[in-house]
Amino acid sequence: MDNSIKPKILIADDSMLNLRIIEDVIKNNGYEPVLVTSGNEVIEYVKKERPDLILLDIVMPGMDGYETCQILKNDSKIKDIPIIFLTSQSRIEDIAKGFEVGAVDYINKPFHEVELISRVKTHLQLKNLHDELKKSNEQLKKTNEELLKANETIQYNKLQTEFFANISHEFKTPLNLIFSTIQLFELCKQNYMDKHIKIMKQNCYRLLRLVNNLIDITKIDSGYFEIDLQNHNIVHIVETISLSILEYIKRNELNLIFDTEVEEKIIACDADKIERIILNLLSNSIKFTKPGGSIVVKIYDKKEKVVISIKDNGKGIPKDKIDTIFERFMQIDKSLSRKKEGSGIGLSLVKALVEMHGGKISVKSEYGKGSEFIIEIPAKVLPESDIKIDNNYSKEDHIESINIEFSDIYSVS
Repeated sequence: MDNSIKPKILIADDSMLNLRIIEDVIKNNGYEPVLVTSGNEVIEYVKKERPDLILLDIVMPGMDGYETCQILKNDSKIKDIPIIFLTSQSRIEDIAKGFEVGAVDYINKPFHEVELISRVKTHLQLKNLHDELKKSNEQLKKTNEELLKANETIQYNKLQTEFFANISHEFKTPLNLIFSTIQLFELCKQNYMDKHIKIMKQNCYRLLRLVNNLIDITKIDSGYFEIDLQNHNIVHIVETISLSILEYIKRNELNLIFDTEVEEKIIACDADKIERIILNLLSNSIKFTKPGGSIVVKIYDKKEKVVISIKDNGKGIPKDKIDTIFERFMQIDKSLSRKKEGSGIGLSLVKALVEMHGGKISVKSEYGKGSEFIIEIPAKVLPESDIKIDNNYSKEDHIESINIEFSDIYSVS
């Protein structure tokens, strides 16, 4: 209890003389007395204000002290207020009845000032201890509930981890079997089989891409997706990725231009994730740019950050779709008869991967004229003593990634 606030003592007695005597005793000992003359007044007062303790006469006109006490104790909001009976009745039956209806103590009239104050002080202390214990119990209950929830979360996260491992295995095992079968076909293929083998292989890559994206986006949502930051020459990575898709560029009769302000820019990044980001954006540019069109990849050194721009003069994005282009499952053309394939996961995954690097991605587009995706990544570097600079990124190491990310581009003849 705040020591600056005087404990409020509600005194109920039908005798004004008794009220004044008790009032003086209570006030002189540092408490705030509140005077009422009937049980009904006690009930009305307690509904509006909450006293710290009640001194209650038993014999009063109308509602006596027993009935008043019983009403108070039946109300869960105020039942914890300690009540001490003050009465000239001293029969053991009267005392017992007082305790039965909920009183905490019993003082006979005429009372001694020292006894009254001692009992009031004792029960106020007990009340404070009771309140603190109740508060501690509530906090303990809350803590237990939080621990139970935390344990449930741990168990749920464990199940999620097992689920990711199992579903990845369950999806990829049959795909690997199909790939193995296709490889056998390739060893003994006839000329007429080429087209069919390419179709099967490309659709396997499409399915593998969808499985990877679904699993990864779920991992990101659950906080289980991690990136492996190492110091890399980001210019080398982006240039190698861009040049590695020249086969697709030529096949689709497009022009690819790569340009950079600097030949080397070392930053902390995950090379595999950067590859995935760039391949996804290049794949979109190829899909939505007509033969004869151009795709321009540029890198800008902004000292504190690296800016990567992938620009095309393709189909572009409708104005009403630009604000939602990075949303999950968003597709420009949602019709089943659309000419270009896609799950609507790619760009949302790209955005998540860029943000995991502490960066951001934006888009500028004009429908019918083309689009430009702009990636900004902080130019942070890990301590050289901990991480070695890796410039060994090459096309040969990532052919399968290219096949997977470009699996939506149909060019089988």
